[in-house]
Amino acid sequence: MKIKKSLLHQTFAKLSQIKVLVIGDLILDEYLIGSVERISPEAPVPVVWVRSEKQTLGGSGNVVQNLSSIGVRGIVFGRIGEDKAGENLESILLSYSVAKEDLALLKSKQIPTILKTRIIASHQQVCRVDREEIVPLTNEEEKQILERLKDKIKEASAVILSDYDKGYLTPSLIQSVISLCNAENKIVTVDPQVSHFFLYKNIHIMTPNHHEAGKALGKKLSSDSEIELACREISERITPDAMMITRGEKGMSIYERTSNRFYHIPTVAKEVFDVTGAGDTVITTYTAFVASGMSIGEAALVSNVSAGIVVGKLGAATVTQSEIEEALRTLGYLEESK
Repeated sequence: MKIKKSLLHQTFAKLSQIKVLVIGDLILDEYLIGSVERISPEAPVPVVWVRSEKQTLGGSGNVVQNLSSIGVRGIVFGRIGEDKAGENLESILLSYSVAKEDLALLKSKQIPTILKTRIIASHQQVCRVDREEIVPLTNEEEKQILERLKDKIKEASAVILSDYDKGYLTPSLIQSVISLCNAENKIVTVDPQVSHFFLYKNIHIMTPNHHEAGKALGKKLSSDSEIELACREISERITPDAMMITRGEKGMSIYERTSNRFYHIPTVAKEVFDVTGAGDTVITTYTAFVASGMSIGEAALVSNVSAGIVVGKLGAATVTQSEIEEALRTLGYLEESK
C-alpha cells in the first residue's frame, strides 16, 4: 500500500479545518530528570540528583497533545480536581490550541487530579509515583456531561473515547456517548480498557493492543491467523466498521468488517526507546486522517508510521506533519504525484 503525495497534502490541509472531541481520563504526567552518582546511606536505593523537571499531558490529555502536534483542534471532556495539579493540567491544555470554550472539565472537590511522577536518571526510569483516587462518576455528573456534550458534539468531525479506567468513562456514559454520536452521525473511535471491552458497540473502530484483545477473549494472540480470528470474534460482538489490533514489534493488523478485508502492516520503528503513549498516537492520527478523508487502510498506515516515530522518543511523545511525510517517503510508502 502507498499513499499519494497529493492526497497526503490535501489531508494535511483539512486537518486544520476539523475538530476532534476527546472524552476520557485526564492525567498529569510529571518528570523529575537527573543523574545518579551514589547509593543512599539510608537504604540500598539510588539517590537521584534532580536537574530538571517538567509536566505534560497524560491519559486522554496525550491524545489532545497529539492532535495539536498535527494541527488539529481538540474539544476536551474530562475530570480534574480542584487542586494545583488540576490548574496546571488545564493550563497545559489551553497551551495546546484548545479554546477555553472547548474545555468541558468536571472539577471535583473530592477527587484529586491524577498525577503520575516519573523519576528519570541517565535516560532510565528509576521509579514512578502515582497519586490517584479511582471513583466512578455519579449519575448527576453523567447528566451534566451529556447535556454539555449535546451542544459540543455538533462542532466535532469525530469523537475519541480514551479509556484509562480511572472512573470517568462509566459503562452507562460509554453507551450514552456512543448513542449520541451515532444519532449525530459522528465517527467514534475507541482506545479501550479490558474491563469495558464489549461495551463499545456500534463504533467506527477500536484499537486495543494484542495483550488487551487477548485478555478480553481469554486467549493468547500471536500469529496472523490468531489475530484475524480475534478481529472477527470481537467484531461479531460489537459490530464496528473496523477493528485494529496493535502488535508491538509485529506492527498492526486491521480488519475492515464492511468489506471483510485484512491489512497486516509491519512495524517501522528503527529503535524502541519508550513506548509510553504510542497507543494514543495511533488512535489520534488514525482518527484525524480518517475524519479528513483518508480510507481506513491509508489512515492505518499513517498511524503505524506515526507510532514508529514516537517510540523512538522519551515519554509520551508526539509527531508532526513533516515527520509523518518524511517517514512515509523514507519507508517507500509515499507515491510521488504525477
